[in-house]
Amino acid sequence: MTKITPHLLNDTLNIVALAREAARVRGNQVQAERFAPVEEGLRHIVAGSRQTDANAPVTGVLAQNDFQTLMSLTVSEDSGGESSQSAAERNQVIQAMAAGGMNDMQIAKQMGMTRDEIRIVLRVGSQS
Repeated sequence: MTKITPHLLNDTLNIVALAREAARVRGNQVQAERFAPVEEGLRHIVAGSRQTDANAPVTGVLAQNDFQTLMSLTVSEDSGGESSQSAAERNQVIQAMAAGGMNDMQIAKQMGMTRDEIRIVLRVGSQS
C-alpha cells in the first residue's frame, strides 16, 4: 500500500468537515452526527501525520551545518514572540536559500510560509 500524503489527509478531513456542516445547515442532524466520529478520527490521524513529518530526519542541503546555523538564528530570533527579523532580512534569507539550490517548496517549509509567498519574494528579488 502506498503512503498517504499529509496533504491528502488534510483535504479529506476538510471534505468530511464540510459535508458534516452542510448536513447540519440543511437541518439533517442525524447525518451530521454520523459524520462527527469520522471527522474526529481524521483529525487525530492528521495531527499524528504532522508530528511524524516534523520529526523526519533532515537531509541534503537542509542538513548542512551552515544552513542549520542560519535556521537556528532565524528560529531563535522569532521565538521571542516579537518579530525582530525585518522583512528585508527574511527576504535575503529566502534569496540565499534559492541561490543555494533549494526549491520553493523546501524554502516555504523551512520558513513557515506558503509557496506563493516564496515565489513572490523570489520574483521581486530578481527584478531589483
